[in-house]
Amino acid sequence: MIRAATLILIAGLATARASEPIFIPVKIDGPAHDPPNHTYWYGPFSECCSVADIDGDGDLDIAAGRNWYEAPDWTKHADFRDGARINGPETENNSEFAMDVNFDGRPDVVSSGWMRDKGAFWYENPGPDGLKGGAKWKAYRIHTAKSMEGVIHGDIDGDGDEDILCNHWALEPGQGMTWIEHTREAPWFVEHIIGTEGESHGNGLGDINGDRRMDIVTPTGWWENPPNSAEGDWIFHADYTLRPLHDPEGRTAASHPMLVHDCNGDGRNDIIAGIAHHYGLAWLEQVVDAAGGRSFRQHWIERDFGQCHTMALGDLDGDGGPDFVTGKRLFAHHGRDVSCYDPLFGFWYGIGGGRFTRHVLYYNHLPWYPGEKSVNPPPNGAISMGMKVVIADMDKDGRNDIVVPGKTGLYLFHNVADAPRPKQPMRLSPEETYPSWEPWRDMPMPGPAPIPRKIHGKGPAPMDLVKDQGSGKGWTTLFDGGNLDAFKMGPDKSWAVEGGAIALKRTDYDGKEHNADYLWTKGTYGDFVLELEFKVPEKANSGVFLRTADLGDPVFTGIEVQVNNSFGKDQLTRGGTVGAIYDCQAPSKNAASPPGEWQHMRVSCRGPGIAVELNGQTVNDVDLDRWTLPRKNPDGSENKFPRALKDFARRGHIGFQDHGRPVWYRNVRVKALE
Repeated sequence: MIRAATLILIAGLATARASEPIFIPVKIDGPAHDPPNHTYWYGPFSECCSVADIDGDGDLDIAAGRNWYEAPDWTKHADFRDGARINGPETENNSEFAMDVNFDGRPDVVSSGWMRDKGAFWYENPGPDGLKGGAKWKAYRIHTAKSMEGVIHGDIDGDGDEDILCNHWALEPGQGMTWIEHTREAPWFVEHIIGTEGESHGNGLGDINGDRRMDIVTPTGWWENPPNSAEGDWIFHADYTLRPLHDPEGRTAASHPMLVHDCNGDGRNDIIAGIAHHYGLAWLEQVVDAAGGRSFRQHWIERDFGQCHTMALGDLDGDGGPDFVTGKRLFAHHGRDVSCYDPLFGFWYGIGGGRFTRHVLYYNHLPWYPGEKSVNPPPNGAISMGMKVVIADMDKDGRNDIVVPGKTGLYLFHNVADAPRPKQPMRLSPEETYPSWEPWRDMPMPGPAPIPRKIHGKGPAPMDLVKDQGSGKGWTTLFDGGNLDAFKMGPDKSWAVEGGAIALKRTDYDGKEHNADYLWTKGTYGDFVLELEFKVPEKANSGVFLRTADLGDPVFTGIEVQVNNSFGKDQLTRGGTVGAIYDCQAPSKNAASPPGEWQHMRVSCRGPGIAVELNGQTVNDVDLDRWTLPRKNPDGSENKFPRALKDFARRGHIGFQDHGRPVWYRNVRVKALE
């Protein structure tokens, strides 16, 4: 059931916006593909993991089933605990998390199993000496259930430490909605059963009614936490039923966990839930009427992707607001679920005003094609999201990373903010070492002679400027992320290197022109090609100045290519659209990307001709010899220049404007054409 939207996504993966945080996957461990010994690329392997500083060295480690992996090199410590046994194609571990159970300052592990274990356990961290000696972590049972689906944690009773909420995939005699109180004395836990309503696949924790207490959400309603969680009566509110996409009147298995968050910013918490074993991802909007009656409206976030069995909430793009991540399990119920042979995916979503923006973490196909099942090799890098995903800053760089366990292995997605660039060129084999290589510029032109081109004015044809791509030779790097040695700046010293980019740094971004504080190249250039990348915020104003003769009067002695935020604006103007030749000629199209994204600009100057290429599209080309009058453009409109542009200097400095607004430039290089 891969629908049209899926195909659109596939086509659009290669055009992911550059300003989105880039996640670089590292495979920490995975199953060996060894069919004679009944282990395959698709498992068995633990589908859950925990993140904690297990050995107390200050780094976050990862536990996944019976193995833990020591940071930073992910040294594997196998079979450190019991539980999480292999049962055929499955691993007996359907949930786990780290928790200091006995308050000894060391993180322990809580996990659950649904086959042989049928319940939940905690495993005691033996401490530094025990870890060094390879001591087995001691196991303690804390819950027994016939239909165990998993455990999640949160401060349910409001006493400052975390408790445990159990989930059962079906209601069984003697079972019920169970939370386990974390106490300060051994045996450390007290079990509470609050009722039987809502006992089905998937639940979650969060404040639904705004009383600052952790309520319990289920697929068919929510449990209201009383003032005394352990002694009071919990009240079940059947205010909604999560409806499946394939059966709008039925009920469905929800993700574990379900998330509670104010999605649309109206001050009331809503619910986000995946359809765990079918297609769909939804959010339930909380609505309160004038009389105080509470209800929920179900909205679909996704209809075309299935098996979103788990999810996690956290800030991934660094904007201070929460995002969430989810993805597809691989071969749930050993391949008997719908969507089992759909592409594997991991998505993260920005949340804003009830609008969810999908971003691709990974996307890949299963190695299965009709008629070729017996000859397809195991895939490389096929990633699945199992029954627990973790968001945490694993490398302490201030950005949240994502730890993804699944049947295909354990992966860590490093959040590197922007695409990493090597500090020096990659060492490629020279072209002439290839046996088939011929200098292509010397090859004869095939076919009949080209049609003669009539050129108006004195300058070359504009397309000739843009097509002069050049080779690697002749380019001079002005800035590659290191220093500003190729530039000079004004008295305010308002430019600095920040995160591999040239950044305008002012204590007061006043939006005013600071003509003495542009950043100028030390050298001058006549005919040249300039390439760079720039990034602007929502409110932006800057410019790239060309052939500026008088650095004390840049506005009236240089040509400015406009740099600002014009994303999404229909009107093309000489001053307000990126790529404009300022106050002289508007661009032919608005090719600007959204604020916060890196954009590519290429400017070609040859004689009177200037061409501007933005994000791969030619947006402007002018012949300065057509500007024959002061304060007049060729189309009759007025400009601010008291001298005709045809009389401007044809050699000068290249500069970046300080207009009192933040701006960033990087990867700046120039190629002289003389």
